[in-house]
Amino acid sequence: MAASALSPPEVPMELHAHNRDKLVRALRDNLAASSRPTRGFVLLQGGEEQTRYCTDHAELFRFLPSFAPQESYFAYLFGVREPGFFGAFDVASGKSFLFVPRLPADYAVWLGEIKPPSFFKEMNKFDTDLSTLHPILTECRVIKSKMELDLIQYANDVSSEAHIEVMHFLILVVFITQFSHHKRQYTSMYNCILPFVVMRRIRSGMKEYQLESIFLHHVYMYGGCRHCSYTCICATGENRCVLLLSIAVLHYGHAAAPNDRILEEGDMALFDMGAEYHFYGSDITCSFPVRILLL
Repeated sequence: MAASALSPPEVPMELHAHNRDKLVRALRDNLAASSRPTRGFVLLQGGEEQTRYCTDHAELFRFLPSFAPQESYFAYLFGVREPGFFGAFDVASGKSFLFVPRLPADYAVWLGEIKPPSFFKEMNKFDTDLSTLHPILTECRVIKSKMELDLIQYANDVSSEAHIEVMHFLILVVFITQFSHHKRQYTSMYNCILPFVVMRRIRSGMKEYQLESIFLHHVYMYGGCRHCSYTCICATGENRCVLLLSIAVLHYGHAAAPNDRILEEGDMALFDMGAEYHFYGSDITCSFPVRILLL
């Protein structure tokens, strides 16, 4: 596996402070334009951690949509990676608040009674406006700051590297397979390539998910990207054709079609994979033949 010249950048929390200031200014302008008081209190809820059915196994937070990812607007404004948080800010003053999760109920064994959420339900006796915030917040996210663009660029750079690594892996597999049929003619070249066979433990009959794993390994190992922007699509052969022709399987790679076809020489591969770094993601699709044309 090739190394990378990239290194995960530090993420300044000023990025999210800038995002909040941007939203506050936009809200004030919107309220003033409609002759309403430029005051209010914005409250947002972050994502919640989910456990696997009937177990205490907590799914990896933010990994896949089905695993209750961090709410994207919340991530945009506060940059919190952990589940169970609330965030708020005062429109008039711009002051921000971050609310840490309360302890689980079973902590009462050590700490005494822990009040349930229903205890606080009647405290929320204030007027709410659910129509103003969303369109303004959405518009704020459209125009990216330089700090945001730097993170998006990094996610794309490391994803591009990973795609290239997958392509090299495929070419090497076919390269070795074809050489194995002509060992006598290409003995010296075969011996040069043999160490890579041992290092990468290449074997015939690879499956699509093995190529997905190469991508995931590269973006995490070298890019510090623990999550992807979406479920990886590694479609080859007939799966690629179905993907292109049928919207019913547009998201090939999901649980019912888990990138599990065996690759064959001459297949066309369509890979749609993108890494995510600090909530900013990439989306890269490439297509190429699973073969070597120079032999």
